[in-house]
Amino acid sequence: MPWASSRTPSILFLVLIALFALPAQSWAQNNQRRSTTVPSDAYFVGFGAFFQGDYETAGEAFNSAGKSSAIISSDGRWVDSICYATMLGECHYQMGNNALALENYNTALLLFVQHTNWLLRISPDSIRPVSPETNDRRANVTWGSSGRNTIIGNYPDTLPMYRGNTDAQNQQVVRNGGVLSTLQVTPVRAGEIARCIGLAIFRRAEIMGPLAPHDGLTGQVLGALQRRPAPPNHWTGAWVDAQYGLALAAAGKTDEAVQTLQRSLTTAGQYDHVLTPLALIELGRLALKQQNYPAAKTYFLEATYSAAAFNQYGQIEDALDGLSEISMITEPGQMPQGLLAMQNWNELRKVDALRAKLNLALAEANSYMGNVPAASSALEQARRAMTRRSMAKGRVGIRYNYLSALINFQAGNANKGTSDFITAVKGNRAVSTRLYQTEMTNQLFVSGTLNERATQLLYDELLREPTDADWISAPFETLTVLLTPNAAAMEHWFNTAVIRKQPELALELADRIRRMRFFATLPLGGRMLALRWVLESPDSALDTKAKLQRQELVGKYPDLKVMQDEAKRLQGELAQISLQPDDKESYAKQRDLAEKLKVVSDNYELLLGAIALRRTPSQFLFPPLKSTPEIREKLDDTQLVLSFFSTSRAVHAFLFTKKDYVHWTLDNPREVKGQIGDLLKQIGLVKRDAPVQMKDLNDTQWQTTSAELLKKFIPSLKPGFWNNYSELVVIPDDVVWYVPFEAMHTDDGLGAGHTVPLVNLIPVRYAPTASLAVPEKGARPRPQNTAIIVGRLFNGEDDEVTQQHFDKLKDVFVAPDRIDRPTAAPSYLLSKVWNQLVVIDDSEDANRGDIWAWSPAQADRGKAGSELAAWLRSPMGGPEVIYLPGFHTGAEDALKGSSSGEDIFLTSLGLMATGSETVLLSRWHSAGSGSIAVVEGVGKRIGEMPASTAMQETIAEVRTMPLDSKMEPRLKGNDGGALQTLDHPYFWADMMLIDTGIDPQKNE
Repeated sequence: MPWASSRTPSILFLVLIALFALPAQSWAQNNQRRSTTVPSDAYFVGFGAFFQGDYETAGEAFNSAGKSSAIISSDGRWVDSICYATMLGECHYQMGNNALALENYNTALLLFVQHTNWLLRISPDSIRPVSPETNDRRANVTWGSSGRNTIIGNYPDTLPMYRGNTDAQNQQVVRNGGVLSTLQVTPVRAGEIARCIGLAIFRRAEIMGPLAPHDGLTGQVLGALQRRPAPPNHWTGAWVDAQYGLALAAAGKTDEAVQTLQRSLTTAGQYDHVLTPLALIELGRLALKQQNYPAAKTYFLEATYSAAAFNQYGQIEDALDGLSEISMITEPGQMPQGLLAMQNWNELRKVDALRAKLNLALAEANSYMGNVPAASSALEQARRAMTRRSMAKGRVGIRYNYLSALINFQAGNANKGTSDFITAVKGNRAVSTRLYQTEMTNQLFVSGTLNERATQLLYDELLREPTDADWISAPFETLTVLLTPNAAAMEHWFNTAVIRKQPELALELADRIRRMRFFATLPLGGRMLALRWVLESPDSALDTKAKLQRQELVGKYPDLKVMQDEAKRLQGELAQISLQPDDKESYAKQRDLAEKLKVVSDNYELLLGAIALRRTPSQFLFPPLKSTPEIREKLDDTQLVLSFFSTSRAVHAFLFTKKDYVHWTLDNPREVKGQIGDLLKQIGLVKRDAPVQMKDLNDTQWQTTSAELLKKFIPSLKPGFWNNYSELVVIPDDVVWYVPFEAMHTDDGLGAGHTVPLVNLIPVRYAPTASLAVPEKGARPRPQNTAIIVGRLFNGEDDEVTQQHFDKLKDVFVAPDRIDRPTAAPSYLLSKVWNQLVVIDDSEDANRGDIWAWSPAQADRGKAGSELAAWLRSPMGGPEVIYLPGFHTGAEDALKGSSSGEDIFLTSLGLMATGSETVLLSRWHSAGSGSIAVVEGVGKRIGEMPASTAMQETIAEVRTMPLDSKMEPRLKGNDGGALQTLDHPYFWADMMLIDTGIDPQKNE
């Protein structure tokens, strides 16, 4: 909200310190005419607080001056209000209030458009040639000297300007109508107005980013300046050139902008002027975008010299940001001497904002050099400069928290580093220009201001996967974006592809959006996971770019390789011990090795945390991201993929094979959800672990409901359709995750309209993303061991039942080891050497709050290191195949709550992120003989055939098993109905196969 001007004492105090913000000459020249010169002296009072970083007080001063001193007539505000609006915008910008800042910059530029010819109203008699400035402040600069061989010009502080109508114009008004206006002459600080016009263009473009070229006001400003509204052959033309160059850059016309800005740098070919610093900074930014670092560095340095000459401390800050970024990119292991020398500049004592930013830059530089004490010292100096200044709540304070996190990770204080990072991201979400641009794009698309093509291009830019350039130039902004998924923007992005009839692109965008959802739930937005996969994946899984990134990381941080080797050694020794040692000596050895591995893991993670916050590129290898043609190329000729993507208004379906694809829309998501809920109720599900009545299972209504639902999912479905295909891969989304496709009734193609469960006709498996529908690995390796966690599959069941479950499974799996007592170490460490995992236990913590807090192994549930989040920690690794018959999902409540499929989606991706290829989990917790029989059947077949085929054969076998009510803990009542076997989906469709389609390794 705009600042009020009620803090009179503070503003009066600022009058005393504002003298340094004005050149001494200008103060003396205008001391006698404060009441008439604009912008007024009251306006300049705000600069003292502004340069000290007290932006709230400065904003009050600028706002107050605009109310009390601005020239306002029947035509509205005059050109002096450009300054009040621009500097109020600067205060809001520094505090991170993007919307209010943009509003004020818009006001300034609308005033400029209204008064485009303001320079042409300068009295021609007052214009004199430029002379050299006798007091060149560049001589006091301590960090270098200009190589441009220019002179600082001595320009008049004020110029008389005509306001109102001439006699001839008033006579025209009398004849034709209008408002009479007396011609007046007003002394105007034209240089300050010109500077503020340029600054408003410059900062507005920074806030709007890629949106600026699409904005009408950008075009208006560009058109006004293109007419070169300045006296002919006069030095004020350089001001217009600079403004025009800035406007060209905002409009995305880079080549023209560079030429115009270079031409604008001097008047009379030798004199710097008030817009020279901004022009140089813009040239530096354009060179930085083009990765021309030497040119960018030169432009930024030159900008600091020129800005120092004109007391433009704010522009020194902008140039300092550029210099710091270039230094971190090109010389991250060296201390930037120019920044060090700037510490000795006498002016720093009165400009706390610049002093704070300089020390933050030095803190980052020292951090990259590995000098933690010096980095901490510089950070402390920045904190002192921010003390009692409102900048501590704005962009400067947020960057302070980010660098504090980086330095704390580097110093070994992970808890403080994590806390500071969370604080920094929370603050940056509110000030991030990229997030603001994304929200603006949403609004413009919904309002119809932007067409689909323009919107799609903007989202391509704003919602992009992190690039190497993103990590190098803006790691903190990139992390903030990763941790802040904008569901509305992602949906609009997807919709642009649908509207433009690009189904293959829409399918790819759906996968991108799924990845974003996943990353946003992980610490540091998936950045740690990305680094682990680059560093620890097998060489065969890496492309050339990832291999080069690994080489660079290990070369820059040699401790990584040392810890990796030590972890491999310890894992090798752990693998030689029984998974659940029976003798004390082996148990003690396992515990000792695991403790050593934990130390390595903790140190490795600490180093990764420091790297993750740095300007270090890393690919996101998991989940993989493939284009639609790449996915289709990997499919067999008879494989069929059915992918869903839910938006707020529709459920989109994509059905594709190696050669064909089709897309359609289900227009009523609420109706779809209701029908899925009805199906789950008819199967017998009402509430988590609630009794299931035998009489309800005798009702066959579920067959009709499921057939109708499948027809809704695939409207073009015809009898015999499934006979053409060998496997169905389903990519669910939202509540579709809870649909048991295996049990959906469909016409068997034999005539007479006879229907059967879909699994009768085709093997079915699921994948969390379309890219995971096809395998990355060549073949599933032969397992060497199997950890079987033995607990109670249903609370309260007898030990005898538990033993029966174990007895059924122990001879099925390779080298089974029973784990039925507390483990010697956290399961996230022991799981690194488990090849297969079977959990005969009720996963009571599943689907109860935080998904990442759930314990996959259950043996150490509730203890540190048991949770899924810990399983992702280095060293990377986990069971190849995981069986979870005691898992719980939102299906158990028949979708009564806010179930959205995230419980299965995130769980499956989380387990696969450890290296698993196959996860067999229960959609609902039947906890009976059918669940164990499915585990048994898949377990004994999966080494010889694809998992989906193993699942199909197993289900066929289970459906013929006799019903033993003693082995079905949730089953209640016996009405003498026809149900004698497990041929009801409650018993066999609870288990869900999530699998990449990897084939078993063939025997030689």
